[in-house]
Amino acid sequence: MKSIQHAIVAIAASATALFAVGAHADSLYSAGNSGALETPGSIDASFSAGAGAGLVTLQLRGYNSLDGDNYYIDIFHVSVNGSEVFSATFGLGGGGADRILVNPYEIGFTHNGNMIDLSIPVNFADGANTVSFSYESPTSFDGTGRAGPQGMGDEGWGLNSVEISGNAAAAVPEPETYAMLLAGLGVMGFMSRRRAAAR
Repeated sequence: MKSIQHAIVAIAASATALFAVGAHADSLYSAGNSGALETPGSIDASFSAGAGAGLVTLQLRGYNSLDGDNYYIDIFHVSVNGSEVFSATFGLGGGGADRILVNPYEIGFTHNGNMIDLSIPVNFADGANTVSFSYESPTSFDGTGRAGPQGMGDEGWGLNSVEISGNAAAAVPEPETYAMLLAGLGVMGFMSRRRAAAR
């Protein structure tokens, strides 16, 4: 009799735990070194999140002669669900000035040789989200002609690391979870009535 009661309690506890899984978690996406990528080029990070504030932390790396603001300008962009949240040009081996172009949260950055460390506060939608990282090398900028893309033989970019955190999306229980919970509750009710009748 006690073993049946223990089994019922275990069933109910398991079902309750399944409801709670995924309700709150910090890490939404994590990736290591992307290696060298060509400009123009992009990387997308897709994940599910709960609505609210989040943080995108990354280390950007320049390969060969990736340029800041000079004749060979190369521009880095970060977008969340299609809306740009940050863009800048950095001298990461090719010279040129560091210049922030879009920065609504007025974040700073750490420039370490051919690498930049960034932490960008963002807002996520409830459900599917995509953070996009991209580089472009325009042929015209600020009303002046620029050199345009130089090719992998001359320059490249990459992400040494990406960490995205925020509120995890609430888990939606599977139908089997509901069935298991109801079955457990039904058996518990039956056993309680039986014990009451026996007394």
